[in-house]
Amino acid sequence: MFILAKCVFLIFNAEIYSGIGLSGVASIIGHGLSMDCATAAYFTALPALTLLVSACVSSPRALRGCRIALYVELGITALLAALAVAADTMLYPHWGFKLDTTPLFYLFSSPSAAAASGGVGGAVVLWLVLTLIYSAMLITWPALLPLAPLDTKRSKVRGAITMLLCTAALFIPIRGGFTVSTMNLSRAYFSSDTRLNHAAVNPIFSFLYSATHQDGFDSQFRYYNTDAEAQAILDQVSNTLRGDTIPAPRLATERPDIYLVILESFSSHLLKSLGGCDIAPRLDSVASRGMLFTQCYASSFRTDRALPAVLGGYPGQPTTSIMKFVEKTDRLPSLPRSLRDAGYDLSYYYGGDINFTSMNAYLVSAGFDRIVSDVDFPMSQRMSKWGAPDHALFDRMLADLRADTATAKPRFTVIQTSSSHEPFDVPYTSAHSDKRLNAFAYADHSFGNWIDSLAASPRWGRSLVVVVPDHFSVWPDTLTSQAARHHVPLVITGGALLNAPTRIDAVASQTDIAATLLGILSLPTDDFPFSRNLFDPATPRMAFFSDREHASIATADQVATVNITSETDDEGSPELLRAVRAYLQILYSDLQQR
Repeated sequence: MFILAKCVFLIFNAEIYSGIGLSGVASIIGHGLSMDCATAAYFTALPALTLLVSACVSSPRALRGCRIALYVELGITALLAALAVAADTMLYPHWGFKLDTTPLFYLFSSPSAAAASGGVGGAVVLWLVLTLIYSAMLITWPALLPLAPLDTKRSKVRGAITMLLCTAALFIPIRGGFTVSTMNLSRAYFSSDTRLNHAAVNPIFSFLYSATHQDGFDSQFRYYNTDAEAQAILDQVSNTLRGDTIPAPRLATERPDIYLVILESFSSHLLKSLGGCDIAPRLDSVASRGMLFTQCYASSFRTDRALPAVLGGYPGQPTTSIMKFVEKTDRLPSLPRSLRDAGYDLSYYYGGDINFTSMNAYLVSAGFDRIVSDVDFPMSQRMSKWGAPDHALFDRMLADLRADTATAKPRFTVIQTSSSHEPFDVPYTSAHSDKRLNAFAYADHSFGNWIDSLAASPRWGRSLVVVVPDHFSVWPDTLTSQAARHHVPLVITGGALLNAPTRIDAVASQTDIAATLLGILSLPTDDFPFSRNLFDPATPRMAFFSDREHASIATADQVATVNITSETDDEGSPELLRAVRAYLQILYSDLQQR
């Protein structure tokens, strides 16, 4: 049914999908198949339970009731599936996104506007036709089922157990298999061409996903009457936080290769140079040879919040994650996309499950055309819960680099580590008996070996390396200050960097990485409203960060923290606390509009 739906979708939207060819159609069907199976398993669950009941009853009347129930269930399935496919097919050219709860919003808030929406008439006709086709497909097979009473108690038990096991097995496609990630919209994303991803997404799954992930973001954190008032408060504080000019990096080449290393769970507390313990000496050594931002803060507390902050300059949200809303991430600003437009080749390396927390959908939407994840490593190297360990990840990236002899285009490569994550099982033994510290030492060792190899390669002279953790600290457990928990290193180094090593004490945020890199390359940053070029003297020296219960702004002099759960002020001056609330309101208003 759903493969047929994809063909119908492509035929009716042939103008949009012209030129994709049979290979494109095959890719759409193939990459959407797991989501189609999950949706089909949801629909199959109730008929399966009905068959389970039929295995337990004896009277012909009860069996007739089961048969009628099957017809009703499958008839409703045909109606709903046809309705979803028809609406999705006919509305997509006008709306440009997959079916979600938006049609219901228009229908209930303004029926006339819904009726005036493009494609409604065609959708009704298509719905009727698909209902007839789907009904014929679904209602044929119950008529062939030999629903006869099982004659012995033993046969009833065997029949019931068989049906129970078959019904329970539906959980496998519903969940999406046995990987770390459960089924989500990200599973269907496979191309940098968004229209292909949209065609692969199952419209019913998209609708249900939207219905279960709806929140009125613009009604949250409404501290001020208007967003304009909130913006004025934030601007007033920002104008008092202009810092000294920081000498911008001087580069050996106009378009260097850029390597962005995102270290899982790292923090300033692992670096002796930042007042922490001597856990990551290799990173410390690299930092001493480049630009080290000593007052940088992680935007959030989880990787799914961190990636949009690092790659798109979009702050993490305390109560939700924008990566869960694929239709919103499609419209986020993107550092990779900006670099691609400037002529860069894009690659992303991650040793784990790329579909976890819809990561794949976000990365594809962000512009990455080459993504290496756990499935690209041999089974022998997928040694932990998170897939391939860090040393294998770095080795794979280096192997690909050596194999790439084309040097005409600059490259932007992101390497996201995962081994320094719970359960901290790593193929390495250090001097640290604590599992977490040993895992950090292993990640640091793997990173150090990688950068040594890169520095010995012919590409080093054109390489710009940026290193930053993904989120706030998970060690030590004794941290209570929000600023201490979010304090992370930010390092810029590489053979293309001509500046002498320097420590930069200006306040910075992960969200500033996008605008800063684009600024270094003299590329526009207008699409990044929350990201600021750290080398621009007009940049306010402040950083916003949050977790589930807190939102904070750090400056050179103080930190202001609001407890958003209890609606109390934890610390900070009244002026800066007002700025925290203003920032939250503006962020959530923007989130609603995405």
